Amino acid sequence: MPVAIFGDRSCGKTIFLSLLYESQVRYTNSEENVGPGEFRFTTDPSFTSIFGNHRTNMAKGQWADATLKGNMAKYKFKYGYRRMISVGKEASSRFDIMDFTVYDIAGEDLDILRSLEQYRESISTGTYKGEFDFSALSTSFQELLKCNVLVFLIDLSKINAEARSERFIEMRNYDVFMATLISAVSKYKSQVYDKDEEKAKIYPVFVLTKFDLLDKEIIKMNNWPESYEGLNAEKRGLRGMFKDKEFTKEDYARAILMKYYKDTMALSKGAAIANVSFDKSAYFFSEIRTEQNEDGEIIPRLISVKGSHELDYSYGEYRAFIERFREIARKMPDEVKEEQEFRGVKG
Repeated sequence: MPVAIFGDRSCGKTIFLSLLYESQVRYTNSEENVGPGEFRFTTDPSFTSIFGNHRTNMAKGQWADATLKGNMAKYKFKYGYRRMISVGKEASSRFDIMDFTVYDIAGEDLDILRSLEQYRESISTGTYKGEFDFSALSTSFQELLKCNVLVFLIDLSKINAEARSERFIEMRNYDVFMATLISAVSKYKSQVYDKDEEKAKIYPVFVLTKFDLLDKEIIKMNNWPESYEGLNAEKRGLRGMFKDKEFTKEDYARAILMKYYKDTMALSKGAAIANVSFDKSAYFFSEIRTEQNEDGEIIPRLISVKGSHELDYSYGEYRAFIERFREIARKMPDEVKEEQEFRGVKG
């Protein structure tokens, strides 16, 4: 199942993918990754080389390069989630397989969404067509719209509460852009829905990036927790019938978006009118802790874990992100699972 990553320029797409690879490596080799719930992944040698080098460079204190304008990177991972299929002496296990194909394009390639020219019937009169022309989008972006799994990266570093300041205007423009992006997805999928409901079905994920750069005064002003790490992932109740009143990680993410990215949240809610549901979106936080090197440059921080040096970032969130796709793999039609399974893999 292909996965599309949507986000504006400099929202952290390349870092996100680099940390996702880091997390896949770490989770695969972790002590808790044993038994029936074991996770494994594999990829093409070229992608192993690319992300392996990203991982090495970040450990050396270097940041990953941004995606260049006009380019679309297509990264492929194959996820395997082990499941038992029998008991007793003949017990064995197979894997629920997900072909995790990630499309990542440069933020500049989405600039057509910012331009009002394609909406205009006449530039001289300023009248509007009232219809969005998907053919005006790049081939890369059109490929993204076909995906069922949609990951939206939301840049928290842009949040600002100083009314009418330059940074406040930048935040508002960013909010409108992300809302436009979501409405484009909704419109495209609503057209697909009329022909094939399964192809129109989406599995939306919001990743709030750069939590480390969210202004601490903003957090204090709203009386929000300084960290999301101590919060439960979601509200739970008896068979989902009752919800407790505990402030959860999902609540935190929604609170941030509803307070500062109101257009984005409103358009995601409104998509249900077009038979495109964002109501079951998953929410994750991404942050990478930093430090200054001898030259005063900000670089990724390393921490010592059992005698080994590792990047200091929100690993738990990335692991939960990986587990989210276990749920999606389980929801895939049985015939698709059968086609993708490894046969006869023993425990």
